[in-house]
Amino acid sequence: MSQVTKVRSRPRAPVSPAARVARVARVAPVDRAAPVDPVAPMATARMPAVLSPAPAPATPAAPVAPAGSGAPVGATGSARRLVHAYYMVIVSTGLLLGIGLLMTVSSHVVTALSGPEPESPYQQGLWQGIYIIIGLVGAWLISRWPMRGWQVMACGVLLVACVAQAIVPIKGRNIGENTNWLVFGSVGGHVISVQPAEFLKLGLALFLGIVLANKAAVLDRWKELIVPALLGVVLTMGLVLMGRDVGTAAIVGLASMGTLIAAGVPWSKLFAIGVAVAGAGVAVSLLYPRALERWSTLLNPEAASAAEGAWQIQQASYALAQGSVLGTGLGTSREKWGFLSQADSDFIFAVIGEEFGLVGSVLVLLLFTVLAIGLFQIVRLHPNRVAQVTTAAIACWLCGQAFVNIAMVVRLLPVIGVPLPFVSAGGSALVASVAAIGVVVGLMRSDAQVGPALRARPRVLGRAGGVAAWGHSRKDR
Repeated sequence: MSQVTKVRSRPRAPVSPAARVARVARVAPVDRAAPVDPVAPMATARMPAVLSPAPAPATPAAPVAPAGSGAPVGATGSARRLVHAYYMVIVSTGLLLGIGLLMTVSSHVVTALSGPEPESPYQQGLWQGIYIIIGLVGAWLISRWPMRGWQVMACGVLLVACVAQAIVPIKGRNIGENTNWLVFGSVGGHVISVQPAEFLKLGLALFLGIVLANKAAVLDRWKELIVPALLGVVLTMGLVLMGRDVGTAAIVGLASMGTLIAAGVPWSKLFAIGVAVAGAGVAVSLLYPRALERWSTLLNPEAASAAEGAWQIQQASYALAQGSVLGTGLGTSREKWGFLSQADSDFIFAVIGEEFGLVGSVLVLLLFTVLAIGLFQIVRLHPNRVAQVTTAAIACWLCGQAFVNIAMVVRLLPVIGVPLPFVSAGGSALVASVAAIGVVVGLMRSDAQVGPALRARPRVLGRAGGVAAWGHSRKDR
C-alpha cells in the first residue's frame, strides 16, 4: 500500500506594489520615450473579468470590385452593374452612329448624282458627320450640367421647343402633307433646317422625369397627375398635330405612357388614360384621312398600289428579299435608285437589309437591344428617383421609335414617317437623340458611387495605354 506524502504548501509572502511594478517591467519592455504609469498595471490586474471591456464585433468587409471592372474599391454590386450598363449604352450608341454615317453615304450617293444639280456624293455624309459632332458636343455639355440646375434646363428646353413648334404651322416648310421644319437658309446647296418636334421629345422627357419623381407619393390623385404632367403631354401632342405630324405625335404618346408606368402611376389610372388615348387616336384618324388610309394600305397593299405608302412597303419588302442572308454588298443596293423613297431616312433599315442582308439587320437589332437593356438596367438600379424616371422616358422614346421604324419597314405597322434613331440621315433627330444619351451620362455621373468610377476611368485607360507603350518600347530594344 503506497503511502501518500502530504506536502504542506508554505504561505506566499505578500508582494509589495514596488515589486509588482518591477516584475511587470521585466516581462514587457517599456518604451523609455514615454512615461509609464505605475498604477495602470495594478489596476488592470485587479479589474474583474466581468468589467473588462468586450472586444468590438468584427464588421463585415465591404464587397470589393474586381480588378478592371471600372467600379471604385468597396463599391456594391448594384454600382458595378450600373457601370456595366453605362458602357452598354455608350458602346451601342457609338456603333449605331458609325453605321448611320456609313449608310447615309451609301444611300445618298444616287440622289446626289442623279439630281437636277449634281453634287458631291459625300456631301450628305459630311453633313451627317457635322451633326454627329454637334450632338456629341451638346451631350458632353449636358453631362457636365450640375444636378441642381436640371429643373431649369428641363423647363427651358421644353419652353423653347414649344414656342418653335407653335411657329411651324405659320412659317414652317411643308414636305408632303407635313409641316415640321423651320428653314434658316442653305450652305453649299445644303438646306439648314430645324425640326422642333424632335427637341420637344427631349424637353418632355426631362420635364416628366422631374415632375413625376417629385410627385411620386401623390400620383394616386388625379389632380396631382393631371397638373402639370398630363397637361404637358397634351400640349406637346397638340402642337405636333398642328403640323399634321401623326408619327411624331404617336411616339410622344408612346413614350409618355411608358414614363407613367415607370413612375409608378396606379394601374386603374393608367387604364383610364389608355382609354382616353385610344379615343384620341380614333379622332385623329377621322380628322386626318391619310392616317386611316395608311392602315388600309398596310392590310392590303396590292389593292392600293397607287398610294405612296403601299409603294414604299412593297419596295422595302423587295429590298429585304434581295439582301437575303449576306446582302448584295456595300453600295450595291438597287432599290435606292429611285424605287424606294426616303431611302436615307425613314427607310434606311431596308437599305441595310439589302446591302448587308439578314446579318446586318440582326446586328442593328442587337445593338438596339443592348441599348434598351442598358437603359432599363439604369432605371432599375439607379438610387435617384429623378434619374430613374428620366432615363425611362428616354428609353421609351428612343427604343420605342426604333421599334416603330423597323416594324414599319418589315410591314408590321403602317408607314408613319419616323426616323431610325442614330442611323437615319437628318440633323434635328440625330442631335436630339445624342443629347438624350448625354442626359443619361449626366445622371450616371451624379451618383455617389458610379460618378467617381466614371471620372477615374479615363485615367485608368491612360495608365493602361502608357504601360502598353512602355512594353512595346522594351520589346523593340
